[in-house]
Amino acid sequence: ELEYKAAPQEVCAPANFCEDKLNIYISGDGFDYIFSKHYGTFTSIKVSGEEQLAEKVQISAFRAPTDNDERSMLQYWTFENIWQGENLERAFTKVYDCSVVDGEIVVTASLSGVSRMPLARYTIVYKIADNGKIDVKLAAKIREDAKWLPRFGFDFTLPKTADSFTYYGKGPLDNYADMSHCAPMGLYESDTKREYVPYVNPQEHGNHADTRYLKIGKLIFASQNGFEFNASQYSAMALFKARHTDELVPDGVTHLRIDYKVSGVGSGACGPITHENYRLSEKEIKFSFSLQPNT
Repeated sequence: ELEYKAAPQEVCAPANFCEDKLNIYISGDGFDYIFSKHYGTFTSIKVSGEEQLAEKVQISAFRAPTDNDERSMLQYWTFENIWQGENLERAFTKVYDCSVVDGEIVVTASLSGVSRMPLARYTIVYKIADNGKIDVKLAAKIREDAKWLPRFGFDFTLPKTADSFTYYGKGPLDNYADMSHCAPMGLYESDTKREYVPYVNPQEHGNHADTRYLKIGKLIFASQNGFEFNASQYSAMALFKARHTDELVPDGVTHLRIDYKVSGVGSGACGPITHENYRLSEKEIKFSFSLQPNT
């Protein structure tokens, strides 16, 4: 039987920082990180000499749509025509400033769909301790005239070896804001194959709400306020583009989302839109969590 115990709070000194024109390098006992000033994010996280990222970490608001989303919101979220959508499936970040301030990395940036006004303007503060723990604090403002969002959070692309995981949150089946009362809080083990739901029309699946702890690969994510996460062998774009299950092919990595919030999936594929209470519609977002090497 699995047992979860919250770790005691540690008081740690800052990690060692050095930088050049392109990157900030952070190192300590058992870890080495590279933070890109250009992209405003981590491009390498090594734990005990082993790389834990297959691609750079990204801010994202896109998820693979459900049947319900396609009927009600897809034209507002994606590039269905030239004048309506936010183009979330082709979004990019623009970094205005990336600096080390009092031992913390402070990033000021925006998230925009291609050829669209910025959807979100945000500041992220990364505090990195000498044991490798990264405290992440994000404050974002969503454009006032933007529609409610499918999600908002971080995309991590991990090596295939980070396939199985342990989490304390709602489970064991996938759950969302409007379908989570049936999912009891507990400590669970799973992997990306078990998380997959073989919908005839590939779509969003595998989310877990109200998560407090996630151990995957050599990384541990935690938050006292909770977060939502999704671990899949398929990217959101692969699920979005595929029309049938036989078109899905695992790409050899694990796609992990660490989200502030994920909107509900609605009450049916025949058109009922997600209830207002379960939408990500707030215009100011504050989100914090920690990432720590599991050594």
